[in-house]
Amino acid sequence: MELEFMKGHIAATMALIHGMIDQGVLDRDKLDVFFAGFVGQLPHTRDTLGLRLVIDQWREGLRDGEDENVLRQRLFEVINGGRDDG
Repeated sequence: MELEFMKGHIAATMALIHGMIDQGVLDRDKLDVFFAGFVGQLPHTRDTLGLRLVIDQWREGLRDGEDENVLRQRLFEVINGGRDDG
């Protein structure tokens, strides 16, 4: 239940941020700098590993200009622990 709740919040946040990028309200580079600072302040522990991985994947996709749907799929693969090829 908690994982689905978290995935819903991540998806909503991504949709909002990508919409703001598309409208020119947010700058990808400045957003990347913000996330880099945020991740840099997180403790490097097992408890924050998942969050750091998700944010790093998102940052990479933002830098590479990936489509929101592709990026969301990749992030959820990280959250779920790998691809579901079944």
